[in-house]
Amino acid sequence: MKFATVLKSFAAAAIFAAGSSHAATELISNGSFEQNLQASGTWGIYNNLIGWHGANKTGIELRDNVAGTAFDGKNFVELDTTANSSMWQEVNDVAGKHYTLSFAFEDRAGVPSSSQGVQVFWGSQNLGVFNNAKEWTVKSIDVVGNKGGTKLSFVAVGTSDSYGTSIDKVSLTSAVPEPETYGMLLAGLGLVAFVARRKAAK
Repeated sequence: MKFATVLKSFAAAAIFAAGSSHAATELISNGSFEQNLQASGTWGIYNNLIGWHGANKTGIELRDNVAGTAFDGKNFVELDTTANSSMWQEVNDVAGKHYTLSFAFEDRAGVPSSSQGVQVFWGSQNLGVFNNAKEWTVKSIDVVGNKGGTKLSFVAVGTSDSYGTSIDKVSLTSAVPEPETYGMLLAGLGLVAFVARRKAAK
């Protein structure tokens, strides 16, 4: 095999690897709650869902086409079940690495704003209270990994009256290339330029 052909192959592989690193890796399990079966037009309260832990005895309310429709798929959750409740999931993050946390939320129709709201925690960090959304609204937040195994929590706030804000499509991704990936990309581009110069010189 000619030297130029080898260089081209290596450069192509480096560029491909660099480009592939941009593909987002999903760290949330069952973010749209579709892995739990819930018949259309029904709802139920569960201690836990696949990937999610209910934080107290009031559990997690899973709905399918009841008091609203899902943002993604068929299922969505509400955390003001028989009373204000919460849910959490531990994610396998990397210390110091940036991630994009996103989730959709929607207030329950016909319910006063004082009864709505979901507070979100990334570990011990309070990311805020989210409400006043008359239709599904997507919120994206930049968070930084801790020591690994950070707990992502959603907590119902407002009046504890069994009517509250809905949540769907929870996602945590990282698509930022690592420093070594930039090196591979630059090396690949440099080799392509080197091959081009050799051809021009001939």
